[in-house]
Amino acid sequence: MSPFINDSNIILVSFLPYLFKRPQINDIIIIKHPDKNIKIIKRIRKIHNNKYFVIGDNIRKSTDSRVFGPIDKSLILSKVLFK
Repeated sequence: MSPFINDSNIILVSFLPYLFKRPQINDIIIIKHPDKNIKIIKRIRKIHNNKYFVIGDNIRKSTDSRVFGPIDKSLILSKVLFK
């Protein structure tokens, strides 16, 4: 997610915001990778038919919806509130 978030940053996340409202474009989120057993940080770029197109800020090195396709809301774990 570099340049916005680097390895040395401490971030504050919460699952509570999405209990009350839907994820929005430009939200930075933690998701379960659809193909691997890892968590990744991405930004929501597009919402279409209840699917979320997520992208990393480091466009050249990011594994995101350009690779694994749009994701379902069930893969969204939390929202990044503060870096």
